[in-house]
Amino acid sequence: MEVASKSTSHPRGLRRGIDAIGRKLPRGWGDFLRQLALFAAFDIAYEATRGLSDGARSTAIRHAEDVVSAERSLGIFREQAVQHWAMNAPGFVLEIANWTYLQCQFTITFGFLLWVYLRRNDAWPFLRNTVIIGFSLGIVGYLSYPCAPPRLLPKSLGYGFVDTLQTGSASAQGGLVSALANPYAAMPSLHTATALLVGTSGVLLCRTMVARAIWALYPGLVVFAIVATANHFILDAIGGAVVFVVATSASLMLSWIRRGRPLAERPLAQPT
Repeated sequence: MEVASKSTSHPRGLRRGIDAIGRKLPRGWGDFLRQLALFAAFDIAYEATRGLSDGARSTAIRHAEDVVSAERSLGIFREQAVQHWAMNAPGFVLEIANWTYLQCQFTITFGFLLWVYLRRNDAWPFLRNTVIIGFSLGIVGYLSYPCAPPRLLPKSLGYGFVDTLQTGSASAQGGLVSALANPYAAMPSLHTATALLVGTSGVLLCRTMVARAIWALYPGLVVFAIVATANHFILDAIGGAVVFVVATSASLMLSWIRRGRPLAERPLAQPT
């Protein structure tokens, strides 16, 4: 009887632990699992773009050369100079660039989203909608305009980009990222779009000046990282910034409409 009592106590203790955690979640386990499932579905769709564009190498290389031509005409083709500087700077500079590129898109972004959900839940719906809209725009861009990153441009064409994720301490994780990611998903840069969203949100939602200063600098660090590692062009980053602006604007409009009257019926200012 004593053994049976102990065996039945474990499921009860587990249930109590799960219930205790659920009470600490802003809206309980049900809402948390729904949000998790939603993001899992979008991550699967995002990763699936690799399979849909695997045969687009020649087109992606041609588009990348078009990006280079456009940057040269605009006078902003500086990617090789940035990478050359990073590779000849003290070693920690390239290590920071590699680490930032590997961690910013998912580890930092989704870690920040989890913090917002748990600690700033009022801001969660807006942030969630912005991420979903931004990733949706990115998927459309990848499928309609496959574009190779600088690191995949053939050296025979005169380019000297180095895949820094395949060297040094980043090689193992960089190989995993290369195996899972869409190799022709350079335009627009969702790294830039999510960095701007996280950085802006961090400045608005954090309460200490140190945290706000870190998040204010974060988008610049990410843009440096994606260029120094030869994973994006500067125009890719500009495209990512456009995605951020469009996604944020659409999310704001959706929030305003869902609160009540359409925007056209709202007064521009309250009378004083």
